[in-house]
This record gives sequence, C-alpha cells and structure tokens, in this order.
Amino acid sequence: MGEVGSGNRATDKVDVRLGKVESTLLWTVHHKVLDFRNTEPVLGDVWAVDVMDRLEFDRRHLRGTSGDRYMVLLRARRIDAWVREWIAANPGGTVLQLACGLDARALRVGAPERGRWIDTDLPDVVALRRRVLPEPPRYRLLAGSATESDWLEEIPTDAPVLVVAEGLVEYLRPEETHALLGRLLACFPGGGEMVFDVVSPHVGRLAGVFGWQMYGLEDPRLPERWYPGLSLTGDYEVVGDHASVPEQPFRSLYRVLSRWPWTRGLMRVLRFRF
Repeated sequence: MGEVGSGNRATDKVDVRLGKVESTLLWTVHHKVLDFRNTEPVLGDVWAVDVMDRLEFDRRHLRGTSGDRYMVLLRARRIDAWVREWIAANPGGTVLQLACGLDARALRVGAPERGRWIDTDLPDVVALRRRVLPEPPRYRLLAGSATESDWLEEIPTDAPVLVVAEGLVEYLRPEETHALLGRLLACFPGGGEMVFDVVSPHVGRLAGVFGWQMYGLEDPRLPERWYPGLSLTGDYEVVGDHASVPEQPFRSLYRVLSRWPWTRGLMRVLRFRF
C-alpha cells in the first residue's frame, strides 16, 4: 500500500450525530478496537483505535454490543482476504465499497496499484469520515445512498470492478436489494464481482424483537435467480470458521452452531461474478 496522505483531518474531538441505523457503525468500530487490544487479534485494525479515540459521543450506547463481536470480525477478515485476492488479479481495477461507514478497509488493504478505490455512504457519514480518517492514494469518497442511483453516474466503468457491501444488505428490504443489484449490473456491463454479507431470516426475526428492522436471506443462490448474469463463487459461513475464534467460549459456541443448517447460516459472506 502506498503512503497515506494526511488529508484535512483536524486533531480535536469530533462530535457524532447520526441516525439509528447509521449509528451501528460505532458498534463495528468498537468491536475492532476490542479486537486490536486482544492478545490474539482476528483483524488487528489499528485505524479503528485512532478513530474511536477521536469520536465524541455517549459511550453508554455501546453497552451490550461487544459480547459476540466475532461475527463482525470474521466477516471483515474474510472480505479483506477476498478483496486482496481480487486486487492481485486486477491491479488496474476499481474497488467500489458501498455503505463504507468508518471502516478502514481502503487503508488496511490499499487500492489497486494502477486502479482506484471508491467509498460511498450517506452524506452525514461521509462528512464524519472525512474528519477522522485519511484518504490514501487513488482513493475517492462519494456521498450517495445505496437505494438511489444518481451517484452511480460518477463511477468510472473503464475497468473491472469489485463491489463490496458489508453490513448493508441485511438493512435493505428484499425489493431494495433486488433493485440495487440490478442497478449495479446495468452500470457495469463489462462485468466484475460482488461481495456482500447476509443474515438468515432467524436473525431478522430476532432483531425485530429488539426493535431493529433487518431482513434475512434464506437461499444464497436467490440473487442468481433474480439475475441470470450472476454466478455464486464463494459462500463463507461465519460460524463455520470457529477455529479462528481466539476466545474458547465463543469458539465452542460457533462449533456447536455450525452443526445445524438453520444455525450454520446465521451470517454468511457471498461472492458473485457477473
């Protein structure tokens, strides 16, 4: 990865004012901070520590969110690995990350050496991100909603593309996910790959009990039926990677959950070629 530019970041504390769904990005950063401080980190994201130190918000909002953090950490590590693999094969390609939040993947992985990395998120999140994270070489940050299409006009289509959406699809209604995939396929007629995570309907129902609207995907091949141009090439079941969990209680829990089909797919990361 090239040298990271200093950007326009200030050194003072940054006040956080986000909506309910957008505020979940704070949980993700918190999980990565705890992981970095662990003697056996899964992801080892030092950027998360820097970001959390600079954010000013009521830390009580994080209570109860750090118990089972390994779903998020293993998901992020798998996506990082697939992104690195794709970049190695497409050094002139474009990585497009939707709903980037305060994730530092562009800094952890680095943009393709002859290509570009584009992160997108809602305007409030983009404004916050610009204050706490530097922008590496060949990087661009755009404001735009995954449920709208106007910002797609600014995305170059002259190179292979990898679309990454982490922690997004489970918050979209099925018809919104269907429409998003269709817009992406139409925008990049030259083809590429997509990586995104989904949760099972059981998770969606459980989230509803706690007042969160989430949507599960039972069949990972459903997008192939929506759009014949899509081909599933990777299906990573997070709890199936129990050997990578450093804490014994959660490692044992994941091992048990991986034994039954209805719990093995609680969260999975899917990779499609189109």
